[in-house]
Amino acid sequence: MPAITQGLASLGANNASTPHLPGPRLLPPEIFHNLGQYSPWFPANNSSVHADTRDQCTVTFVSQLERHGSRYPTGGAYKQLRKTLRQIAKHLDRVPDATNHIKPTEGLDPQLEWLRHWVESKRSEDGGLRNRLGNSELTPYGQFEAYSSGWRFYEQYAHLFSEDHMEVNADYDTESDSRDTNPKPLLDLVCSTPETSASSNTWPVLQLFSLVRQGVCSVLGSSTSSNPAQQEQKHNPRPFFRASGADRVVTTSRFWLQGFAHSPHKPFRHAPPESAPWPQKGRPAVLDDLKSGKPHRCIRDLPKPDVIIPEACKADKLGQVISNNTLDVYTCSAFERDYRDNAQSPASIKTAAFASNATAAIRARLASQLGVRRGGSKDRRGERLHLKPSQVQQLFSLCAFDTVTRLDPYGLLYNQPERNEGVVSPFCGLFEPEEFASIYEITTDMEKDFGFAAHNPLHKALATPWLRELLARLEDRLPVMTPPTSINTTLDKDHETFPIPSANGPRAFVDFTHDNQLAPVIAALGLGDEEHEWVTSLTTPFSGRLTVEKFECGRDEYVRILVNDQPASVSKGSWCSDPTLSHNDQLCPLAAFVEPLKWVDQANEWEKCYSKKEKKDQQSGLSSV
Repeated sequence: MPAITQGLASLGANNASTPHLPGPRLLPPEIFHNLGQYSPWFPANNSSVHADTRDQCTVTFVSQLERHGSRYPTGGAYKQLRKTLRQIAKHLDRVPDATNHIKPTEGLDPQLEWLRHWVESKRSEDGGLRNRLGNSELTPYGQFEAYSSGWRFYEQYAHLFSEDHMEVNADYDTESDSRDTNPKPLLDLVCSTPETSASSNTWPVLQLFSLVRQGVCSVLGSSTSSNPAQQEQKHNPRPFFRASGADRVVTTSRFWLQGFAHSPHKPFRHAPPESAPWPQKGRPAVLDDLKSGKPHRCIRDLPKPDVIIPEACKADKLGQVISNNTLDVYTCSAFERDYRDNAQSPASIKTAAFASNATAAIRARLASQLGVRRGGSKDRRGERLHLKPSQVQQLFSLCAFDTVTRLDPYGLLYNQPERNEGVVSPFCGLFEPEEFASIYEITTDMEKDFGFAAHNPLHKALATPWLRELLARLEDRLPVMTPPTSINTTLDKDHETFPIPSANGPRAFVDFTHDNQLAPVIAALGLGDEEHEWVTSLTTPFSGRLTVEKFECGRDEYVRILVNDQPASVSKGSWCSDPTLSHNDQLCPLAAFVEPLKWVDQANEWEKCYSKKEKKDQQSGLSSV
């Protein structure tokens, strides 16, 4: 590994900053590790992920499924937040501040005076969201999360890509360091230069040069012979990338790739959000030399994923066509009908029942703190504002959304902590620190567990397509496509759009998705015991990731699974069929990992998605893509 070490060391010489994420002093863990799917990414395991592997073990393959970075609320959540904040704003219009002339229990609690300023609006009654929070897209900090993830991935798996760091950055026009004494890039340039036509006057000189070049390159093992067998084997300069078609997912993949490049000449630069100004008013301004052009579908100077799979389950205004998609499964009819966004689903009923009881004390406390109406219509004078359990949940989520909006990635990147002073949203202060773990985290755990993970009877069906692809790559073959499940067979039958690991091809694969697709895949692997409780913040936070590594340890092959840097234990769960064959609690023999996954190549789980008529239509080829 000397070349890799030298390449990484040169980054320091070129002043490329390591992208650190917020620590506990900036984002208190008792709050930000208990915000469910809205938790900013943090490692579920604080120790080194390399600590327990044997020295003679080498990673030869890696497949990662990663959620997009921190974002603004999606359209539906944004509308509900706006409705709740407008209700608070209208109430506060009739509530005086607590003064000597107002009873303390009737005026606005002094600790919540900031809320009056937050919700007041000048041009539209939006509850203060206007010019603060955007809609659905990544926040600049979410872009930085992706950049940081890509950076860390290269540091962990650099040996899978290239012996020369500059080759990894070839797509980015990275300039050579004048202090680099490695002659290999120059020799490769000389030896790969094609023959050129010449006039009769220059032919003898060029012929002599060609003969000398062929001799030197032949000796150095870099011959330009057209015979592929005689050419030097090179690893791909980057992993093979796929992204589901949502803007925030594609954007995540592009910033991830920029971080992976480790380019000292093209450091992180945020793309200004389209749906809201950034930074917020009152936050540190972005320096002029750090500003960039308009973002996202027209992001400039960032690499793109190899494949973007459309998400549309029907034709949409963006021109996306109906398509099977392993990274965002919408083709399981029973799940769409009975579970997704269904207020009568078990997940919705259980979550609502728990929230109703758990938030009762919070609702009573807020009703007291928000004061009593004075003035206005007579029949409403003396009223207090009684929020619903779902509205309390929305205010919990606003703690997360407002904080990831306020976070300044440049303060983290350039170690300028003053840029992130006071970054924690005041909405977090509406609640006691312990209420995040005892109430909000539990509601998100129930929502994901019964909605998409282990306690949903269709979670294995949702996971089948991606796990089929994983199993195929581990066994160096194409995935099973009968029935196609939600696999896009057009893409997966083509080696250009679905390559399998090879000596000269990619040995690392990274897919970008949503939390509701990541959750069933993690659950279907069977990483925990039956009594193991699902914890959303540890599994599917913003930028959450599942990593599957294949190791070669001498002549033996093993698999290790990481969920947000937490290694799975072979002694727990059902993911390793024979843990006694392993001498390490993290490493499962390849055959013992593959055996419990054989179900994914069968149709049993996927067929639960359809009625008899739908199955008949599928067999007739009406549902395959």
